[in-house]
Amino acid sequence: MVSSWVLAVIHLLGVCLAFAAIYSRARVLGRPLARIDLPEIFLADSLWGISALVLVLTGLTRAFGGFEKGTLYYGHQPFFHIKMACLVAIFLLEIYPMLTLLRWRIGGRKGDATPNLMLARKLSQISYLQLFLLVPMVLCAAAMARGITLQG
Repeated sequence: MVSSWVLAVIHLLGVCLAFAAIYSRARVLGRPLARIDLPEIFLADSLWGISALVLVLTGLTRAFGGFEKGTLYYGHQPFFHIKMACLVAIFLLEIYPMLTLLRWRIGGRKGDATPNLMLARKLSQISYLQLFLLVPMVLCAAAMARGITLQG
């Protein structure tokens, strides 16, 4: 019982950290950038990566590790499928920002010139779209926690 509660708390804190990190990254990337802004972007991006790892690990443990309602419940729960579809969309959207920011980081370590900051606006828009997709995930999670179903 306590371990289930601890996992739920860690998972919820992961959602909070993900939202804050993605929002921070989107906000900084959306304003006119200079090379001086890169550490702030990289910090937000790193926190987003950490939160994603926490969410995946605690989510898998809660859903399939015998701590919550169990695989059978989640496998037949439409809200779970919607939540997972949003998660997949968020991760697919993350491929471009992740690779771009990784190139920027590597370039900075090698002492290369300022990265192509013209891409920042696009990265910001992708981040805002990811934030938008977090909302139905939270709504689905709350519905499942309350036992609400889409089935008759």
